[in-house]
Amino acid sequence: MTDIADIARRPGLASGDLLPAVVMSHAQSRTEEVAFHYLTPAGPSQELTYGALGDNARTMAQGLLVVGCGKGERVALMCSHGPAFVTGLIAILMAGCAAVPVALPAGSAMRSRAAAILQKAGCVAILTGASQAEIDAAAADGLFEGHSLLRIDDLAKLGAAQGDVPLPVIHPKDVAIVQYTSGSTSAPRGVMVTHAALTAVQQAIASAVQPRAEERALTWLPPEHDMGLMGGLLFNLWYGGITYVLSPTVFIKRPIRWLEAISRFKATISVAPNFAFDLCVRTIPQTRRSELDLRAWRTALNGAEPVQSKTLNNFAQAFAECGFEPQAFLPCYGLAEATLLVSGASRGKGATSRWFDPKAMEQGSVVTTKSGTGRCLVSSGPVRTTGGVKIVAPDTLHPCPPNRIGEIWIAGDSMGSGYLGLPEDSRRTFGAYTATGEGPYLRSGDTGFLLDDELFVTGRMKDIVLWHGRSLHAADLELVLDGAEPHVRRSRISLRQTSENEVVVMAEISPNRDTAPVTAENNDHIDLASRLWRRLMAETGVEADRVVLVRPGTLQWTSSGKIRRSASLARLQSAPQQVLCDWRPDLSKSRQTQLVAIRALAETARHGPPDAVGLLDFFLAWVAAATDAPLDEVDPDLPWSDQGLDSLMMTDLLLDLESAIGAQVLTEELFDLSDPRLLATTLAARMKAPET
Repeated sequence: MTDIADIARRPGLASGDLLPAVVMSHAQSRTEEVAFHYLTPAGPSQELTYGALGDNARTMAQGLLVVGCGKGERVALMCSHGPAFVTGLIAILMAGCAAVPVALPAGSAMRSRAAAILQKAGCVAILTGASQAEIDAAAADGLFEGHSLLRIDDLAKLGAAQGDVPLPVIHPKDVAIVQYTSGSTSAPRGVMVTHAALTAVQQAIASAVQPRAEERALTWLPPEHDMGLMGGLLFNLWYGGITYVLSPTVFIKRPIRWLEAISRFKATISVAPNFAFDLCVRTIPQTRRSELDLRAWRTALNGAEPVQSKTLNNFAQAFAECGFEPQAFLPCYGLAEATLLVSGASRGKGATSRWFDPKAMEQGSVVTTKSGTGRCLVSSGPVRTTGGVKIVAPDTLHPCPPNRIGEIWIAGDSMGSGYLGLPEDSRRTFGAYTATGEGPYLRSGDTGFLLDDELFVTGRMKDIVLWHGRSLHAADLELVLDGAEPHVRRSRISLRQTSENEVVVMAEISPNRDTAPVTAENNDHIDLASRLWRRLMAETGVEADRVVLVRPGTLQWTSSGKIRRSASLARLQSAPQQVLCDWRPDLSKSRQTQLVAIRALAETARHGPPDAVGLLDFFLAWVAAATDAPLDEVDPDLPWSDQGLDSLMMTDLLLDLESAIGAQVLTEELFDLSDPRLLATTLAARMKAPET
C-alpha cells in the first residue's frame, strides 16, 4: 500500500504522488475492493469499488475536457452525499480543473449561500448529480443563471462516446479544490488548496491517526465542508481502505443511526464535531444502548469546534457498556485555511485535560491549577504540520515567551495558497511575518498556547461563531439583524460568542426610543429583544443566549470605524447603567408549551390514530414554542427549511412526536415532505391505513 506520509516527506512531489494518480493506482491494484459503501436507512445500500471509481472518474474527466472545461478552470460540484460526489470530485481533478464543492441548496438561506459562492468562484460549469426536482427548484430561483449545468450521467456518456481523450499532467502547485469556509453567506471566502497541500494534509492526519491495514472509516459529515471532505471522504480513500457513508440528514434526524452503523460495520475510525457526541448522549435512551457494540471504534476524532471535557466524559460514561473506551478519543484542531488538521492527539492515547487559573488567562498568562479547580481545557495534541506552530502577540507581532497566550500562527506544506480573488485578505492571512522576520505564516485568528509540546486552544480572535459544526462570521449574522427593527440604530449591532460558547447579541436602540430600563410594567424592550432573537433564529438557525439592548454610544469602535466586539461585550460589565434590557429566551416556558402539545397529542393517540388536524395542531404549537413566535404566525404551508428550526430542533421535534404517538416515525421518508400540513396529512393517512 502506498505510504502517503513518506510521499509527503519527499523533497519534491511528482504527478504520480497526487490524489488522481493515487486513485488510479488503487483502481489497478484494488480493482474489486470496495472504496465506499453508502448506507440508506430504507432500501438497498450502494457500493463503489476502486475499479469503478477510477474508470468512471476518468471517463467523466474526458467528458469535461470535451465540453471545454480545460486545465485551471473552476467547476462547481453540487451533489448529494452519494457516489456522484466523490466520482465527480476525482473527475474534476483528473481533468486538471479545480473543484468547488457547493451544498445542494434547501431553503432560502442555503440558496443564498450557493448563489454567493457560484458568483465569487467564477465557475465555468456546475457538475451535479441532483434529481430533476432539485434542479428545477434551484433553477426557479435563478441559481444556475449564467452557468453551464452538467449532469453526472450525461457527462459520463459523453466521455465514453469520445473515446480515449488524453488527460493533462497535474502539477503539485496546481489548485485542486476551492474550499469555501462554512457559514459565510454574504461574503464567502474560498481557500485555494493545491494538490501538494492535499497530499501534505494526509501526512498531518496520518501522523496522528497512524492508519493501519484494512482500516474501516465511517462518516456522516457534509462532504462540501473541509472536515467532511478531507477527513471524512479522502483520508481512508488515500490509504486504500473502505469508507462507509451515511447522509448528514440521517444522522441529524436520528443520531443513533451513526452509532448503529459503527456497531454493524465494525468501523475503526469516525470523526465528528463536539456537538454530535453531546447529541448522542441526549437522544439515545439507555434501553437502546445495549444494542450497540462500539468495541471496534478505536479512533473517535473530535474537532471543528471547541472540544469540551464534559462532553468527552459524558459520552465515555454513557457508552462504556457498549465497549467504547475513553482512549479512543482523538481531540484535534484545524481550519479550512490549513486544508484541515493542524494538531491532534495520538491514536490510542485518549484526551488530555488540564486545569488553569482563569484570572491569569484573562491577563494572557498560563498558570496551571490542581485538577477540578479553575478552567478546564482539552489539549488538541501535538502540532502535525510540517512547519509547526508559533504563538504570537497579535498587537506587537513578537513571538510570545513560554506560558503566554497569543494568536496561533501556522506554517507547513498543507497551508492553503490564499483566498480566491481576495489578494489583500490573502496577504494578511496567509503571508504573515513576525516582528523578527520569521514567516510566512498562516494567521489562524484563534488564540492558544503550547504546553508540554501540545497545543491548547483558548478562544477566537476572529469574529467567528461556531454553531453546531458551522463557522459563522459574526458580521454576517449582524447583517441579518441590521435594519430589521426601526427602533434599533442602523449598523449598531454587535454579536459575540464568549469563551463559554454563549452567543450574545448587543443592539443600540435609537435615540428617540424610550431609554428607561426595562421594568415589569414596561415590556417594550422585551418584545424588541424577542423579535431580534426570532429573526436571527429564523434566518440563520443560531439561537442567541442573550439579547442585550443598550443606550446609544455603548458599543465600542476602532478609530477606523470597525466594531470592537470583545470590548463592547466587556463594557456590559464595566458600565451596567448602559444596559436597558438583558433578555434571555425563556426556554423553560417554551418547553412547557411543547409538553402541553405532546400531552394533548398523546391523549388523542390513546383512543386511536390521530387525524391530520390533531397532528397539525401539534406541529404548529411545537414550532411556535421553539421559535418564540405567536401561534397564529406559524405558517402550516411554509417549508420546514424556512420555519426557523435548525437541525437539532428538528431532531427534538421528531423525538417528541414519537413520544406522543408511541411509535417510531420513518423520518428519512417523512421529512422529505416539505411542510407541516403535508407531513400531518401524510402521516395521518399512514397511521389510519390498516397494516398488511
